[in-house]
Amino acid sequence: MATCVKSVRDPSDTIDLLQATTTTLESCTDYVLLTASEFTSLPTLTDIFTIPVAEDLQQMWMAGFSLPVIAYLTAWAFGVVINWFSDKEH
Repeated sequence: MATCVKSVRDPSDTIDLLQATTTTLESCTDYVLLTASEFTSLPTLTDIFTIPVAEDLQQMWMAGFSLPVIAYLTAWAFGVVINWFSDKEH
């Protein structure tokens, strides 16, 4: 279980010690100690920058390629319909 701790100087004034507090984790302003299982369940930078699965990459590529093409063709179709009703064409 995570615990809020604060840093205090030892009596010889040479090092800082950690002292557990009764402060809730939401209002903790100092340090939070985690158990080993809590620490391993947290995402790290290596988890964030891992290469996605091939199927996910394929879906991202298709979305990035097809959305601009679909938007262009839709805008072109609306432009043709609007220009068909325009007085300049008659």
